[in-house]
Amino acid sequence: MGPDVFDHKRHAIVISVLAAVLLAVAMKPAAGQPLDPPRAGILDVGMARQSLRITMATEGLEGSQADPPIVTVSVWLDGVPIRAALPLIHMPSRFAMDIDLPAGVVRVGGVAVGRFAPVPPFRENLRFPVEVTVRRGPLVATARRTATILLPTVIVPGYLNEEDGPSQAVLTVFRGHGYTDTGAARNVFWFTYPSRQITLPEGAQALAAYVRRVVLPATYAASVNIVGYSLGGLMARWNVAYDVDGWDTLVNRLVLVGVPNEGTVIAYLGSHAPSALPASGLGRTPAARSFMPTFPFWRAAPTLPWSMPPDAQNALLAGLNARAIPPDIRIYLFYGSHDPRDAAGPQTSAGITGVLPGATLSYGAGDGMVLAASAQGLPIRGGKGVPGLIDRAVLRVDLGAVYHTRLLDAAADRIAGALLDRFAHRVDDWTPHSP
Repeated sequence: MGPDVFDHKRHAIVISVLAAVLLAVAMKPAAGQPLDPPRAGILDVGMARQSLRITMATEGLEGSQADPPIVTVSVWLDGVPIRAALPLIHMPSRFAMDIDLPAGVVRVGGVAVGRFAPVPPFRENLRFPVEVTVRRGPLVATARRTATILLPTVIVPGYLNEEDGPSQAVLTVFRGHGYTDTGAARNVFWFTYPSRQITLPEGAQALAAYVRRVVLPATYAASVNIVGYSLGGLMARWNVAYDVDGWDTLVNRLVLVGVPNEGTVIAYLGSHAPSALPASGLGRTPAARSFMPTFPFWRAAPTLPWSMPPDAQNALLAGLNARAIPPDIRIYLFYGSHDPRDAAGPQTSAGITGVLPGATLSYGAGDGMVLAASAQGLPIRGGKGVPGLIDRAVLRVDLGAVYHTRLLDAAADRIAGALLDRFAHRVDDWTPHSP
């Protein structure tokens, strides 16, 4: 092989190697020019019992050990600024930061990465901003999100609630408004109780114990919302009026749905039903006695004035109605009001004329069991009504011709909306951190 041929081949090899080197240099980013810019995202913000958990995602974090990318999280929570920063060395692309509110410690994977002034338990719904900033050298990426923390809400169902259990229809509506009924972030609770075995005061005590032992330890709140339906509303009112377990300051919003605040005529009729009739025993339970009317509902003849029969005294409910409702509690009233002139709908007994069983019934606007006036605490036939409900209701919602057992389902969407009517802070009051 001649020297000319050898030189030609060597030249070709050199050219090939040089081309490969140039191609590699062209594909490699110049110093200070990373392939991808950093990115930051906030996937979720929510309570996990006593901690606020922020789940985030990051991308484009390639950097050196000497100059690692830094993530900074800023929160303005109930007037307390919270800020924590950590280097993203060997961190997964998705991770959670837990803000331990009573301890004043920010943790990632159980390791403390920041401290702040402890935040006291909440007394109101909170709406607040969250900001996540990723910095790698001169490059910065920021994600912002508005988050909410809702006060825990306890739904207290009515008479015979133990027969059917929690209403999935109602809970589904609450989920649609941001509530959670399972897991560590739970903030809506359904109180089930043996309604046929307890008196009104006993039921109220059991409700207070449930809030103390179950609701408050599972949340981070100093106030709760109560949605009381029928008998459940009387139990809630009892705890508020008699300050059971500090309920005069514990309750933020009190929602009363179809509550027989002044009793029901049907309770008196049920107490006089022959024992041989099916379900007659339901009108003679301890709780049923609490439903006796506190307004004049009986007369011996049409020409006589309305009065109270001797066997219908309800000192328990009358005493409750005479007590004041604490001024800081917001009250919402929901009721049915079928027109009694329309025979196609639920007829609500309003009065008894004559002697049972041959007496004549008169009817009024209501839900088939509870008069609309009783559900609102309005005076009936010269009765006193419930002054605390007359003067203090923030909202009154007429649900129309809805039967008593369907009221809670029918009102669920508007109840959940009413519970969100007020937040402690506005996002507009907060100035984002400047990276």
